[in-house]
Amino acid sequence: MANKHDDLFGFWPEQSPWGLKVSEKHESQIAAEVMYEDDATKIKDRAVYMGMSIPVSRFVYTAAAIIIMLVILLGRAFWMQGMEHENYQLQSDANRLRKLVEVPPRGIIVDRQGVILAENESTFDVTVVPLDLPQSESHRNDIYGKIARITGTDIAALDEVVESATVWDVSVPLLRDVPYEQAVRLKIALVDEPAVTIQHSLKRKYRQSGDVLSLAHILGYVGKISPEEYEAKKAEGYLKTDLIGKAGVEAAYEFWLAGEKGETVSEVDAYGQKKRVMRSRDAESGRVLELALDMRLQKAAEQSVKQAMVDNKDISKGVAIVMDPRDGAILASVSLPAYDNNAFAGQVSSTVYAALLEDENTPLLPRAWAGLYPSGSTIKPVFALAALAEGIITPNTTIMSTGGIWVSSRFFPDWRAGGHGLTNVRKAIAWSVNTFFYTIGGGTDNFEGLGANRMAEWLLKFGFGEPMGLDVPGEYGGLVPTPQWRVQKRNERWYIGDTYNYSIGQGDFLVTPLQIAAATAQIANGGQRIRPHFALNNEAHNGFTARNPLEISQEKLAESDYVDVVRAGMRDTIMYGSGRSLLNFPVAVAGKTGTAQWRNDRPNHAWFTAFAPYDEPRVVVTVLLEEGEEGSETAIPVARQILRAWLSLESGMP
Repeated sequence: MANKHDDLFGFWPEQSPWGLKVSEKHESQIAAEVMYEDDATKIKDRAVYMGMSIPVSRFVYTAAAIIIMLVILLGRAFWMQGMEHENYQLQSDANRLRKLVEVPPRGIIVDRQGVILAENESTFDVTVVPLDLPQSESHRNDIYGKIARITGTDIAALDEVVESATVWDVSVPLLRDVPYEQAVRLKIALVDEPAVTIQHSLKRKYRQSGDVLSLAHILGYVGKISPEEYEAKKAEGYLKTDLIGKAGVEAAYEFWLAGEKGETVSEVDAYGQKKRVMRSRDAESGRVLELALDMRLQKAAEQSVKQAMVDNKDISKGVAIVMDPRDGAILASVSLPAYDNNAFAGQVSSTVYAALLEDENTPLLPRAWAGLYPSGSTIKPVFALAALAEGIITPNTTIMSTGGIWVSSRFFPDWRAGGHGLTNVRKAIAWSVNTFFYTIGGGTDNFEGLGANRMAEWLLKFGFGEPMGLDVPGEYGGLVPTPQWRVQKRNERWYIGDTYNYSIGQGDFLVTPLQIAAATAQIANGGQRIRPHFALNNEAHNGFTARNPLEISQEKLAESDYVDVVRAGMRDTIMYGSGRSLLNFPVAVAGKTGTAQWRNDRPNHAWFTAFAPYDEPRVVVTVLLEEGEEGSETAIPVARQILRAWLSLESGMP
């Protein structure tokens, strides 16, 4: 039955979920009756349920999802703004800041008189900020192409430098040592490329090395840091493109010569153009390194060795060392053949480097401290001192030399047929009497010698068999053999004949010329152990010592009385023995000759080592001429010329 509101409401279930539809023609009658109370609405006096169109469970899930998303977004914002702030700050800075590293001038190297041996020379570098290079490969190749055409460089090599850069927002050297004319052309060609800069720079110049090649082994050179060196040095601020000392004192005193880098940080726009300088720090130059070398003496020593090569065409390799026996300071050191280390400054020619490597005379080898040789008779003063200190002999002990010693069917000869007759220790040193040293070294049926093991102990005490701590890299320690070493290394037995050869400086025993010079110095100064060194700066030298400690006993190697006997024997060498050609030298000289056999089919090596003046030694001179035959014939003349140069400098003569 229709009620009174049928004309107002109509029920059409198919059109409304509640079966209710409001008649639009009576809208004005009900407009004022609408109000909202919780989940019901009254139209005039009849409630109309409107309810929730979303189920409660769906609403809860939706709200939870929204809350989770908000938590994630807020957490991410906190992580980026808090925990990752520095990282994103760095990325932001990398986009707007550019760092230009200023390499400091390297410290100069001078001799004891202040003569400059290594300095810096102006040049130009092409530097690039990898981050500012165009993203377009074709554009980058266009830049590389311009550089390659002007400088003659391979494009692939330029790209390799950029790819190997450690930090992309810091300028790195793309090319070094660019000539002035090329630098001007590059500046014009790349004027619109902010990533590339033509920068004033410095390269190493070895002022004296062109005339005195032997300086190269001492000074060394600088070159691009190797991957291994970079790994060891990156904590100190080194970059993969840095230069570093590679040999000689340049390498040993890198910490002293390198200085401290400077930097300029600039703000740039989106195109890499500089807008303003944010901060800057000036570079600090490296410090001056003063060497104990005397350039005048170095030149004289080299000329003396060269003259020996001129006089004897068979001699092509030689060494001369001049040392102060009081403290081990090296006044001159010559290793020939040598090379001009200026060839390694700036861009290194691969052709030149390959030629040096392939040269059969090995000019890159510093023979003075890395060449290994049998000592020959120059080691006899050490064994004489050992025999005196061990009580094997006294200064008055005599041994009969009749021309050699027989061991079974093998004969060990003296160098003089028929021998030298009754011989004490001073005569044995003066005339280099082999039989005397065979006896005190290996002994005989009626005489107890030192034996191989005690001989080795004394050699080690003098500094043989291990690096002496020279303040340049690459020093060799030589070889001090023992019977145990022979068994372990060669699985061979040690015979009495091996001890006899040992006692005259032959066999497996190997030394460097530096070790012979140091042994001579330690006898000359009364038996005090010294450490050879090039640096004269106390602070620099101490800094190196702290990095490379060498335990040197402050006690004397032997009693002074025993040392004096050996010194007297070396003086007798000059007075009436194998070195008497120096008898009339203006100051008293003491020394020892040596002839070392090293191959049956090649000439012997010639040795001579000496100190002067005899009463108050201030200089040691040691000479080795490879395949120079007799030391008394070829090595002594070289030493004489060096001693003469030293004496003229000491006396102030021109």
